[in-house]
Amino acid sequence: MRQREPAVRITTPELLGIDEVYQENGDDATTYGLSELGLLVNRFLISGKFVSKMEEDDRSILKIKDSFNEIALSVGSYYSDSLEILEELAENDNVLIAGKISISNSQSQFSKRFYLENISKISELDRKYFEAKAIQFMSERVKKISRAISSGIREKEELSALMNSERNGTGLFTRFELKGSLDVEKFSDQIETFLQKVNKGNRESILREIKNYREISLDEIVNKFETRIPREELEEEIRNLMNDGEIMEIKSGIYRYVP
Repeated sequence: MRQREPAVRITTPELLGIDEVYQENGDDATTYGLSELGLLVNRFLISGKFVSKMEEDDRSILKIKDSFNEIALSVGSYYSDSLEILEELAENDNVLIAGKISISNSQSQFSKRFYLENISKISELDRKYFEAKAIQFMSERVKKISRAISSGIREKEELSALMNSERNGTGLFTRFELKGSLDVEKFSDQIETFLQKVNKGNRESILREIKNYREISLDEIVNKFETRIPREELEEEIRNLMNDGEIMEIKSGIYRYVP
């Protein structure tokens, strides 16, 4: 029995930007959507907020939104969870979804449709974490693709070595063959915008936490944000808050909010 394709963590811009089909060889071959950055996608993971549910042609359509776009997913034969959870969802609930992309490329007419496989409610903290990881994965690929473009790497084996993945190398090789080059700047700008938003949110969260205490130590702050913010970034935000006069260091490693 053939195993299901692993789900790739992705954000809506790259998912919605899929505009080519890639078909493996063989009788039991898998069909993939090919993203603008050369990512082969059959199944995917996206974290976001629940927007709405509607009925269309005797089928439920769910709309989910991440920090970039809104996408619609059909609930059909691929769905594996109880339908009851869909009735429990409320607008802006934080969710993690697994989905499958169906590609049609008949008579030069490309089309795609997204299907829901399962969905679970998660905390806001988890949603932000999962989305940040997806951005991190995309950012790492953008850096490697930029290196391939600048150095002229185009062979499939070289691309696979650069991407540390035969599949990612194949996808990138196929994209180069079809399009000649890739618009990495488009995605670099999206990554930068997202990171600026995250950093602003981190700053506000840290300041709000410090406000809750008469005084708080650096180690206590680190422990509270250990699953969200790397220590180096956290220490930098604390320095920025001190420089802006929002907090003060009353003694080494101990901070207090300045009203």
